[in-house]
Amino acid sequence: MKMKIQRHGLLAAIPAACAALMMAAAPALAADIVLKASHNANPDEPYHTGMQAMSKLLKEKTNGKAEIKVFSNAQLGDETESIQGTKLGTVDIAVTANEVLVDSVPGMSVFSLPYLFKDAEQMERAAQSQAVLDDVNRILAQKGYQLLGLFFAGTRNLMTKEPIQSIDDMKGRKLRTLTNKIHIDAFKAFGANPTPMPYTELYGALETGVVDGAEAANTNYLSRKFYEVAPNWAMIGWTEMMAPVIMGKARFEALPKDVQTALLEAGKEAAIAERKAYMESDKKAYAALEKLPVKITHPDKEPFRQAVKKTYDKFLQTDDQKHLFELIRSVN
Repeated sequence: MKMKIQRHGLLAAIPAACAALMMAAAPALAADIVLKASHNANPDEPYHTGMQAMSKLLKEKTNGKAEIKVFSNAQLGDETESIQGTKLGTVDIAVTANEVLVDSVPGMSVFSLPYLFKDAEQMERAAQSQAVLDDVNRILAQKGYQLLGLFFAGTRNLMTKEPIQSIDDMKGRKLRTLTNKIHIDAFKAFGANPTPMPYTELYGALETGVVDGAEAANTNYLSRKFYEVAPNWAMIGWTEMMAPVIMGKARFEALPKDVQTALLEAGKEAAIAERKAYMESDKKAYAALEKLPVKITHPDKEPFRQAVKKTYDKFLQTDDQKHLFELIRSVN
């Protein structure tokens, strides 16, 4: 009788033990809300680091209710297609160079102005300014977008086949630029002959002499090995390139209020992390360039700054643009 009672006790314990094992082995519950984010960089670059940080932060802030699935290398389309996707519903979040975004939101052209910031450090302070962020969001909202954060895409300098010692050396040089009116106008003001062309064609164009040089950041000058065909690197720091992180306004407002709040917080915090990562990678790239057969020059920037002042009057046309410009410039 004693053995029978023990056997019954053992049998009764088996279901409970199995249930406990099943609970321990079960995967974590999937998030209720999964947002698709698109960018065109590699997984080892700051864009991806920033978006992964945003996903982690969002998940933490919503206790697993929402997360972001990040698609790198333009898997969901290039930057233009991703911007459009935030309206069509094929993409929830897009990271895009500001120079591409201005086609959809002309008011954002302020960030394309040469020497808008004093330097990368002042850019960082402006990018953390709530007044600046609120004004950027107001401009984006007019075209149906929501700002989540401002990523950084590097301080832009100049690669050339022949060295640039001063602004006088810019005269007549054929320099590749983006197809951006402000960029083209700026390089004309520098005395150069701006030559827009696809980025994918640049190495060959430098190699064959179709162009004499181009603007770039330390990171892509190094990683794309442009120094092989343009071994001169002039540190003119002519612009700090921004990359807004955006959503479609309608998609953002359809999210629960607590998720909206968490997403805005996660976006701002992740943007700070991304900009820090980019600045660190930029410094490492510069240190690597110093060890290569690259001639690095440091032209006086003041003549460059003076040359493009007329660009401000030409492209700051609306009250929105002027207001955002003044807000940015007022950040010490």
